[in-house]
Amino acid sequence: MGAGISWADLFDGSRRPVPTRWTDPQRRFLESDLHLSVLWGGNAMGKSMVLAEIARRALRGELPWQTPGQPYTVIVTGNTWSQIGSTLKYLWDGIKPGEFRSGVRYESGGIKGQRLQVFEVVGGAGKGGELRCGTFRAANLAGPRADVVLSDEPLPEDVHAELLPRLMGRNGRMYVTFTPTLGTAGDIDYLWRIIDDPGIAWAGEIQAPTTIENCTPRGGLVEVPFVRQAEIDRLREGVSPIQADMRLGLSRYPRRNTTYFDGTWDPRVCRVKYAPPRGTKVLVGLDHGSKAQAQVASLIYAEGRGLSTHYHVADMYMSSGRSEMREDARGIIDMLLRAGVAHRRVGVPSIDLADVDLWIGDRSHGGYRGGLGAKSNGDLQRAIAAELGFDVDRMQAHEWRMKLPEPLRKIRTPRKRHRSMWDGMETLRRMMPKRLTVSDAGHCDPMADAFDRWAGALLDPLRDRLDSVRYPVEEVDSGRWRMVG
Repeated sequence: MGAGISWADLFDGSRRPVPTRWTDPQRRFLESDLHLSVLWGGNAMGKSMVLAEIARRALRGELPWQTPGQPYTVIVTGNTWSQIGSTLKYLWDGIKPGEFRSGVRYESGGIKGQRLQVFEVVGGAGKGGELRCGTFRAANLAGPRADVVLSDEPLPEDVHAELLPRLMGRNGRMYVTFTPTLGTAGDIDYLWRIIDDPGIAWAGEIQAPTTIENCTPRGGLVEVPFVRQAEIDRLREGVSPIQADMRLGLSRYPRRNTTYFDGTWDPRVCRVKYAPPRGTKVLVGLDHGSKAQAQVASLIYAEGRGLSTHYHVADMYMSSGRSEMREDARGIIDMLLRAGVAHRRVGVPSIDLADVDLWIGDRSHGGYRGGLGAKSNGDLQRAIAAELGFDVDRMQAHEWRMKLPEPLRKIRTPRKRHRSMWDGMETLRRMMPKRLTVSDAGHCDPMADAFDRWAGALLDPLRDRLDSVRYPVEEVDSGRWRMVG
């Protein structure tokens, strides 16, 4: 919730909700009698808040279609516990003492006190009902019948197909709220097909664009919006143009005829010559793939500390066709030699790679045709060791691995989480041009092309190049790898 209004403002002294203290989209959502109701719109619209109020009313049998005084089963779900947590916090604030068993409490982003996250209502109008909480894959959501399903996130199609039958025989309802994002745009086409089908009368949507009017609770002595117009304007200006309309609740889908880095990537200022100062760290980011141009390595200089760290993409390797790991290893070593961060040892048929401080790459790639062309960080280690002259076929893995420079002995893997790719791309976008630049040398032309043309498609090969940059940048910028020494 924005400044100026709190959850308590929605209640009178007895903690009964004041029905007029809702925004117009919230009120319409609360009053919906559809079996599938979808509220979608921009950020800071109070979606978690109204979802919590529906849960509170549902547990007490107070929704328009419910029979008062009967026990009801309510499911609150989402992709992650952090997403569920905001809804549960609002719900907990609206629950009277004694409605749940003693020992049930709100703590650290969730309701606690039961091992399986199933909470029985023991007092009040909903006595005998229960609240079930869990992520989309939680076992305690798969079996029971339910009267209400609520999600502050669009359900994946398979989860929707699993939970919808749980409402049968109960005259149940499903309520879904979300802000469209690039990460979900293609995954919820099934939802739009249901809503847009003129023959389906039991499903509908409420679109709530981010406007002062839609963010202002109606009624009461003072109508204070959740957000200010200046904040809405900053949101519009501060996100990638390709998703600005989605973030503001104006469109279900990304904007066409634009690119993800439009507005921040400008080759005239982002492509520069760069001489790394003393103490600069050398990072290598890897994205594995077996198709043409799918195996990518980026050489990045990192200089500075914390949020002032500057990242410069100094060079890159990209497979020209389908490649094997030995070919990729030779290409990566050539890149390091070309940049002067690898050195041929005098009189010894070997190469010194000790100047590289961090190696990080996606865990593995499955290859093609039943595993042919499979690649991983471990495979690359072995291939590099072979290129350095070690007899990897006769030596034990731990023997040749210990002969590698220490950073190469354990190639780090990026931390993956829900929407981590989009968070990483936003990090890169916000850094340009002051904190992220690309060499003006020809070897980096393919990387510049990726920044110039990628339009947010997950399967676009341009993304492979960008991933090889975001892995090391995120690892350093997040503090998971510290630039010490």
